[in-house]
Amino acid sequence: MNYSSVSRWLLAGVAMSHVMLASAETTERKGNLSAVSQVVSTTTINALSNSYLSSMLGGMGMFRWRLSQTGEPSTQGGLAAAAEDSPWSLWATPVRSTFDNNISPITSSGAVTLAIMGIEYRDEGPWMGGLTLSLDRLSATTQTVSAAGTTTGDLRGRGYTLAPYLVYQMTPTRAIDMSIGAGRSDLDYVSTSKTTKPVDHRSLASVGITDIHEWGKTFVMLKANYNVTLDRIVASTSPADDTMTRLNQTRVGAQVLYPNEIFSPFVAYYRLYNTLYASGGDTQPVEYNATGQWQFGLNVSSGGMFGSVVAQKERDRNQLRAYIGYRY
Repeated sequence: MNYSSVSRWLLAGVAMSHVMLASAETTERKGNLSAVSQVVSTTTINALSNSYLSSMLGGMGMFRWRLSQTGEPSTQGGLAAAAEDSPWSLWATPVRSTFDNNISPITSSGAVTLAIMGIEYRDEGPWMGGLTLSLDRLSATTQTVSAAGTTTGDLRGRGYTLAPYLVYQMTPTRAIDMSIGAGRSDLDYVSTSKTTKPVDHRSLASVGITDIHEWGKTFVMLKANYNVTLDRIVASTSPADDTMTRLNQTRVGAQVLYPNEIFSPFVAYYRLYNTLYASGGDTQPVEYNATGQWQFGLNVSSGGMFGSVVAQKERDRNQLRAYIGYRY
């Protein structure tokens, strides 16, 4: 083989390597974006539950007990709505939640900001209900890890969720709450090789039961609830990029609260049981089947004002939530 032949083979090899490298650079492993945007749905459904249950909160940070059947006020306070001119009320609360999700192969960190507004009807009976509108903003950095490498992207979104709710207070210390909702978010996704504008269509549902007991100078709130959040992302590029994530979650646990006139600190532990369904994308998310969740927080309640600051810790997932609202 002469020198010119060797040169031609070398040039051909270099050209082929450039072609393969260019192809590798334009080939991006697609992650399931629904797994990242789902943090908006889960934050929304938890914030809604906390907000409308807060309508039954008194200054000591627990449920306002209904008047007893004998007509005598409970030793722990009567229903504040009894003195109101109208059974209708309006309420609003901003919510700020930062998150750090380290469950591979799709990890994310960022923040969700909510503005929740509600109209509520509560009469002398045990039923209370309302309708909420939640406006959301998502800002997240994502990483998708696969055999082909790591894909980094930024996900931004703005959207809304419309959700009616009902609360039934069975006894002075026990209540059932339920809600359903639907909404959408317009997203912007920027990764190493492309920019897309997908749309997230979300659905959510929740049912829970709360039972409160006195324990010395504290209150113990037993809680069990079942949540379903469904996110379907329709991609702006092609149907092949559409993704879906549905999370079914059962949460069982207890909260111990030390009641004070305005500020009431609490600690809570819950056991989470998850079932995750996902489709679309080259890399699918992973969720633990069961994990524990600790919460450390401070409830605020004074007149029409209510709110909380909560630090939440799960396995490979941390969250800090803060909200304060007012009803009038």
